[in-house]
Amino acid sequence: MLLLLDIGMQGDTIQHLRNINDNIDAVRRIIDVSNSTIANEISAVNTMLVAFTIVFGVVGVFLGWYISLLHRKVSKMSDNIAEKEQKIINLANTVEETDRKIHTNIGGLYEDLRKEETMTLLRRLEEEPLDISNLSSLLMTRTLSGEGFVILKKAYIKLKSLGPEIDQNRVVEPSFRQQYIIIFFQHYLREAILDEELRPDVVKDYKRSMQCAFKRDIIKSTEDFCLALSEDKVQFDKVLLLADYLKALNHSGYRNLIELKNIFQEKLNSNVLVDAIDKCTTDKEYLGLFGVAAPTESAEKTENPDGVK
Repeated sequence: MLLLLDIGMQGDTIQHLRNINDNIDAVRRIIDVSNSTIANEISAVNTMLVAFTIVFGVVGVFLGWYISLLHRKVSKMSDNIAEKEQKIINLANTVEETDRKIHTNIGGLYEDLRKEETMTLLRRLEEEPLDISNLSSLLMTRTLSGEGFVILKKAYIKLKSLGPEIDQNRVVEPSFRQQYIIIFFQHYLREAILDEELRPDVVKDYKRSMQCAFKRDIIKSTEDFCLALSEDKVQFDKVLLLADYLKALNHSGYRNLIELKNIFQEKLNSNVLVDAIDKCTTDKEYLGLFGVAAPTESAEKTENPDGVK
């Protein structure tokens, strides 16, 4: 009986142990499933974090670019505002200066307006060279600034491309080309003499230019001419050019103007002047301005020094 009881108890113990093992296995399986689930969730969370990090990175880059763009726009607007403000200040100063000139220096304001109008007239010639017929007399009575030379030259070069009509004399007025040459002679003779394109045309029309010049004009032109001949590095024969000028002057109404003699003697190299006078004498052009008389006149004075007939 006891043996049977002992055997029964052992069987119950074994069964109990089996149940415990089964429970342990079940718990292990539950733990494994839980660990797997947790691992999957952690992996998913990591993936989401990476995705969010990438998204936030892209958004951050975009926001940085957008903020930079806004900054540049704001800076540009600020610069524009500063520029506009400066323009307003300059305009205000100009208005104030103009108002001051109106009240205190009307002559200076008129000179400024006259200068600007003159430049406008020169630009008009650059557009329409033949309009010189309407503007030449006006330009010859004004003082032309140095910046006008380039504009006038462009207009003249454009005129020369128009053909033979530019050399046709019209009733009592010079031809279109001659009117340009006269302006060059009176206002820009130094620049024209030093210019390879203009010099031949200006030299060719010395006589006509001098006929159209008043005393003040011929004095200024002669001074400008001497300035050109005083340049060291030039591509022309100074003696020959001066001789041509003296010959034309000798046939003008200013052949005995003492102011011109003084200008030649003061502003030119003496050797150049002497050689040019000698060349004129050799070419039978006797310059009374420098005391050179024709041989017949000299002989008559020698025979009859008191001028008694």
